Amino acid sequence: MKKFFTVILGVLLSFSLLSVCACSGGNSGEDPAEKPEFIDGREVVSAEAVNSFEAVRLLGRTYLNASKQLSLSNAGTGVEVVFYGTELKATVSPNNLQYFRVFVDGDREGTRNSTARKKEVALAQGLEEGVHTVRLVKCTSSQNGDFSVHSFATDGKFLRHEANRVKIEFVGDSITAGAGVFGVPSDEGSFANSDAAKGYAYLAAREFDADYSLVATEGICVKAKNTLNVNMLEMYMRVSSTQGKAYDFPYEHDIVVIGLGTNDSWYMGAHPEYTVEEFTADYADLLTLVRSKNPSAQIVCVYGMMGLSPNTEQAIQNAIADFKDDRVAYSALPARLNGAGQHPSAADAVEQSEALIKILKNYID
Repeated sequence: MKKFFTVILGVLLSFSLLSVCACSGGNSGEDPAEKPEFIDGREVVSAEAVNSFEAVRLLGRTYLNASKQLSLSNAGTGVEVVFYGTELKATVSPNNLQYFRVFVDGDREGTRNSTARKKEVALAQGLEEGVHTVRLVKCTSSQNGDFSVHSFATDGKFLRHEANRVKIEFVGDSITAGAGVFGVPSDEGSFANSDAAKGYAYLAAREFDADYSLVATEGICVKAKNTLNVNMLEMYMRVSSTQGKAYDFPYEHDIVVIGLGTNDSWYMGAHPEYTVEEFTADYADLLTLVRSKNPSAQIVCVYGMMGLSPNTEQAIQNAIADFKDDRVAYSALPARLNGAGQHPSAADAVEQSEALIKILKNYID
């Protein structure tokens, strides 16, 4: 009898173990509560993941400052957030008067805002409950200081931003930074009448929904130092013209657009000792530097948006020819002078962007 009960007990124990295995084998020991939640195919993430800026889309040479805030220095630098809900707020702080533009759900015009102090701003509100994408873009130049984003808040849930798009870098001057787009030729350029999100570079990047970077500021030359204490050969290796922090080049771009030469042309006119031959060599040095950080990128050199100097154009073309790289091309863009200080206006920038978009379509699948 004792042997009989031992056998029965063994059978019952085996059945219990099989039942446990059957219940737990489907999730390999994972707690079902730990499985990620998805909304419309996007992973729900914590506020901490967003406010550490790990689950958002970063645009341009952003960096975390000592206080772990997201710093936007260059004109056109930005951040994009996806959420489920009806509103999105951000706490921001500039170190000077800053203009920024907010785009909701792919809106192409955006809303222009400004602030000179730390504040919480409503980026989007009163939306229909659902999945929304909000982009914040710094309009003003690095010369006007940095713009910091402390945190985001929503009445719903944050979703992970998944960006895997063509990457375009723009290396340029005031034209690339959208200087004077809201003025007229008799106006002086100012931070108030400038907006990187209305310049030809941003408009071209937007057309392709590109992960873009604007490395540009007013008055900059390739190597000469005119009104600034930095040139592009130096700025390219830094976060911005005013931030000496070295840039770490976390990824290679698919396309690099170089829009320089206008300030160099003026500098050569005022400094006869700086020859066309020297500018040619300096431009070739910039091509070498850009290529070293983007080994397989298509490089597109553009010039002429504020008028062509034949000597400057020839110098750029000579530098490209001497470089002997079949993935470097040159194109002149249309000259338009209807903005402040005879820079391109917002309408001019649209025309210039359309010309550039046609060129870039040759290199973007």
